[in-house]
Amino acid sequence: MHDEVINKLYANEQYLNYLRYHPKWYYYLDLDPKYFDEFERVVKKALKITTYDKLESIKKQVNFASSMVKYFSSQK
Repeated sequence: MHDEVINKLYANEQYLNYLRYHPKWYYYLDLDPKYFDEFERVVKKALKITTYDKLESIKKQVNFASSMVKYFSSQK
């Protein structure tokens, strides 16, 4: 595997853990370092760390806070 790919993997612990549980990616990353972009996309989607997932999480938190405010204001 190329040093560049190895450095990127060790820089992000989530990528490294994903790679340990999905060893088929060793083959692809060793074959061609250009597969790292695809690997990164798959990992982010699988671990739900994409921008969309983060926005959905914030949306759920705001909705929860809004519901709590409505609940407590109706208690008075």
